[in-house]
Amino acid sequence: MRPRPRFLAALVVIVCVSPVPALAGQMTVGIHGGLTRAKFSDLNALSDFNETVEGSSRTGVRFGVSATVPVSRSLGLRFEGNYVQAGTGFSVPNLFDFSPSFDHVAPPAATNVGADDRAKALINLDYLRLSAMARAGGPTEGRRVAVYLLAGPFVGFRTACSTSIAASGVSIDVDCDEAESDLSTVDFGVSGGVGVEVGVSSGVRATLEALYDLGLQDLSEGTTNRVFSILAGLVFSL
Repeated sequence: MRPRPRFLAALVVIVCVSPVPALAGQMTVGIHGGLTRAKFSDLNALSDFNETVEGSSRTGVRFGVSATVPVSRSLGLRFEGNYVQAGTGFSVPNLFDFSPSFDHVAPPAATNVGADDRAKALINLDYLRLSAMARAGGPTEGRRVAVYLLAGPFVGFRTACSTSIAASGVSIDVDCDEAESDLSTVDFGVSGGVGVEVGVSSGVRATLEALYDLGLQDLSEGTTNRVFSILAGLVFSL
């Protein structure tokens, strides 16, 4: 049985706001930002025309802040708040063959769209996301370069949702609320990845990270979010 969104959301929030005693090493805070490549796990699950849908990715941005509390020389707890752009891309032969969880999309200028044309579209989902991750790797103190691993749960609250469709000179932008979309407004899952820190000055380190977010929340008809991120940032010792 999958965990309920409210339970996981409460768990992440409790962990993020609970006081953690200072242990080995120094606490750090950081800022980061970069690009995302997002795609739904099963786009065909949203369509009655499975054989015609061709999935692609949505390119977006991700940025946020973090705080890391050391637990030992090689283990820490990292708490984050992020703005994340997710969603997916897709194409179909006919503009009217596909309406992902939108019951009232009625594109204008229908005569401009030929039966053999491919319509290209994006489902744009933006989230405010909280996460709590374990950080495992070599100690950073006294070292210029350190490599580490990250893994842990996240919960995201949708801040924006729309679909953009274009074919044969016809361009349509549909807001989720206007289209009465049934896509879930909450997302949760697990994140994992690898990072490297490089000392640039006393108490300041530059970071480069690659993260993969595996969504577990059923957005609609069994499909979930998948997001790959490349991030650069700065970390400051307190």
